[in-house]
Amino acid sequence: MIVVRYFTLPLYTTDRNRTDDRLIWTGPEPVPAMGETVMVRFNNIGKCRIVCFASQGPYLGLLVYPLQPPSWWISQNGEPSPETAGLVFGREISLIDAQEA
Repeated sequence: MIVVRYFTLPLYTTDRNRTDDRLIWTGPEPVPAMGETVMVRFNNIGKCRIVCFASQGPYLGLLVYPLQPPSWWISQNGEPSPETAGLVFGREISLIDAQEA
């Protein structure tokens, strides 16, 4: 599937039964802003910086890169940077406060 990048937050909903063109955010928390740090919970990826918003199919996600990636991530993707960002969705992240970032 094609990943579409957005540099402003597109219209979205949390209603999976939507009847319009809004994207679906799967997270229980609000969509974080670009540049914020979030915790990616799967595969021990850890803290990640948000590069931009993105969508795949009807779902709203975030393009992020890890701040201290596991070694497997580096061997698969190279050094972490905005150019090597990966797509994550709302259910896969946790918000962290500024003191933890």
